[in-house]
Amino acid sequence: MIRCIADFAPEGTESGVGLALQDEHGLFLFFLAGTRHMGLCPPGELFYGGIGGHLEEGEDWLTCAHREAKEEIGTDIDIVPSLVTYYVSQGGLVEEIELADQPRPFALYDMLNSPGTPRAGGIYHIVIYKARLIGVPKDLPREELQGVIGLTFEQLIQSLDNKPMLAELLGDGALLIGGEHLDQRLRLYSLGTAKALGHILRYAHTLRLK
Repeated sequence: MIRCIADFAPEGTESGVGLALQDEHGLFLFFLAGTRHMGLCPPGELFYGGIGGHLEEGEDWLTCAHREAKEEIGTDIDIVPSLVTYYVSQGGLVEEIELADQPRPFALYDMLNSPGTPRAGGIYHIVIYKARLIGVPKDLPREELQGVIGLTFEQLIQSLDNKPMLAELLGDGALLIGGEHLDQRLRLYSLGTAKALGHILRYAHTLRLK
């Protein structure tokens, strides 16, 4: 049973922080895979994931969240305590859990490392916090991310079942920051934090319909 983050991601396991990061319009912001990730993407496709990264030795979760935001998008963030915490399994099953940690994270996600990565098949534990931007994304390190995309919750849910073209997403209300050079025919798919958020939003939407 998970009672605290340490139960979910014990010291020494592969783990990191992801951000459920929203802008002032409510769009969820994600990084578009940088040039060093291109070998992991099928031809004509590109993945997007949550701002964040690996927890470093001696680092706490919140320090990791702030550091990764500054490194990846050149601005700090505000962490927003969540009223509910979700656990998302590798298979996308979602359940609400109680956690003692404060500020309360939005979600915990057990991600299966992708084929072709150094730890393919292993579990990567992601602690996801709600967050808001303090400044504007800038000085994006292209090796890490080729741009930032803002998606609606409907687009996040729909992307669980298909790979929409970048042009389709932009035509349907998505926002692109710093990725003007990208081929708009690229098909995008979610990974990591972005995929977990899609599952959570679909779960919450299904509950509302009942």
